[in-house]
Amino acid sequence: MQLGHKTSQYIIDQNSITDIQDKLRNQDFIFIALHGSFGEDGTIQSILYEMNIPFNGSNEKSSKICFNKAETKKIVMEEGIESPKYYHTLSNSCNDHFDFSAEKYVVKPNAQGSSVGFNVVNDVSKINDAIDIALDFDSSVLIEEFIDGREITVSVLGEEPLPVIEIKPKSGIYDYNSKYIAGETEYVCPAEINSDKYHYVQECALKIHKMLSCDVYSRVDFKFSNNKFYFLEINTLPGMTKTSLFPKAAKQYGFSFKRLIDKIIKLSLKK
Repeated sequence: MQLGHKTSQYIIDQNSITDIQDKLRNQDFIFIALHGSFGEDGTIQSILYEMNIPFNGSNEKSSKICFNKAETKKIVMEEGIESPKYYHTLSNSCNDHFDFSAEKYVVKPNAQGSSVGFNVVNDVSKINDAIDIALDFDSSVLIEEFIDGREITVSVLGEEPLPVIEIKPKSGIYDYNSKYIAGETEYVCPAEINSDKYHYVQECALKIHKMLSCDVYSRVDFKFSNNKFYFLEINTLPGMTKTSLFPKAAKQYGFSFKRLIDKIIKLSLKK
């Protein structure tokens, strides 16, 4: 009620809303705050669209593309934006097919969130084990060259890139624990990058947001190494807790948490 809306909360712990569909039909707007498959991959967006219920963020098509890391990287790289070299595989029998070599590799589920199933591998001979872990969370796996650089993220709201954040995990790797255990990561906002590079990565994030037909808001992740930015992935439903990255950037921009939520709702209703 803080924004003048009468609200109901529904907790979804399975990939279905069948048991609450009748209740949802009575709502004027649905604010999706889900992560992972069903929530971010376009599935619930498709269901709500068919039910003619407005919702926050991107539509089914954009959500589906952006949740697929390999597909997203392909589109972005074809437009001339730097991204780590990668290989997309359905199994762990792929070592002979790499067309790149690196000192380290990032192995992660191709379509998943929150860094689940994510591993950094120092030895190519150990990649199969990391692939097996990632396959526990998805049917295919993305293998990338590891870029040793600074973790940078840029949030986009409407047509405006928000202040840039640098992420400094104490472990050196921004994995699940670094994201969700308090005190394991330092966040610098605005990031300490020279002005030209700062504005460049903001514009790059906005370009990617538009390129992938995202709506209302998103968060774009990069690595900054040797004075170059490398696109990692895009999140069409950024975390919206008071401690998440998107609200941090919005706060630096001048938006309170309540005003941010209100802005997202209003922009979403204009889609």
